[in-house]
Amino acid sequence: MLQAIQLLKKDGLLQDAEGRGVMVAPLDIAQIGHLYEVRGALEALATRLAAEQKAVIEPALISTGRKVARGSDVRAMIEADEAFHKAIYEASGNPLIAASSEVHWAHLRRVMGAVLQSAEQRMSIWDEHEHLAKAIASGDALAAVEVCEVHMRNARQKLLQRLEEILEC
Repeated sequence: MLQAIQLLKKDGLLQDAEGRGVMVAPLDIAQIGHLYEVRGALEALATRLAAEQKAVIEPALISTGRKVARGSDVRAMIEADEAFHKAIYEASGNPLIAASSEVHWAHLRRVMGAVLQSAEQRMSIWDEHEHLAKAIASGDALAAVEVCEVHMRNARQKLLQRLEEILEC
């Protein structure tokens, strides 16, 4: 148990609460912004490597994502999004990308629900995912990376904007 707590503290998910043990770390908008910068670099690398191999991202991932986006199960939406991006990491052929991104996903799962409250944004995410999958399959690595970077900028901007709205309340 102590080791698990230490790992969660190391990953920034828990912090010491003076006189009370530990508590869930509060959301830090600046930290989430930094997280998206690093995530964007990893995503771009994975996308470039996958496109160089003309990898095909399983179309069922996109259809599943669109299906859950029409519903109300936010956990399923997050899982579908994560599955799509992990498919790109796998398609890259570089196992260190998935391993490096795992700590980021722990934080992302905490905050993605804020953006997924909007049905319009849920569907636009899957439009971007479909565009990205097609760009990867085309084999044009430069174009695929550009699509990835636009997707990451959009995701970062929407998430930070929504978090600021929530934290202002």
